[in-house]
Amino acid sequence: MSNFNGYYIKIGNCTFTDPSPKRDGLLIMPHLVQTADSGVVASGRMEIKVLPHARTKIQVQFPIMTKAQFENYYNVIMNTGNKGMNVTLQYYNEGIDQYESGVFYHNDLQYKPIIWQGQNMIDLQEIHFIET
Repeated sequence: MSNFNGYYIKIGNCTFTDPSPKRDGLLIMPHLVQTADSGVVASGRMEIKVLPHARTKIQVQFPIMTKAQFENYYNVIMNTGNKGMNVTLQYYNEGIDQYESGVFYHNDLQYKPIIWQGQNMIDLQEIHFIET
């Protein structure tokens, strides 16, 4: 039985399911290894110094959304009570079938207002979350 609860990312009470990420617009890279230094020793063997903290990176794209949907997502990301551009984010890790949480830095939010089928819509550009 899966521990998946119907969402991939969550900030506060917002599960980012209205609208959900684009079908090919969600990339989760859990526990990426960080290196401090690497080099080739005299024997020709490569040595890599690995840092103890592994970071997760998440990239997400959404379909075109209504102004109300955009305002909800924008307010959740920008007004989470954290200082600066950090958010506490929960994400589903498929590899271990469980949710994990961390503090993530996010890029500046960018969007394009567009008219689609006569309605004012918003194209929220790709968001990057990088664990601190």
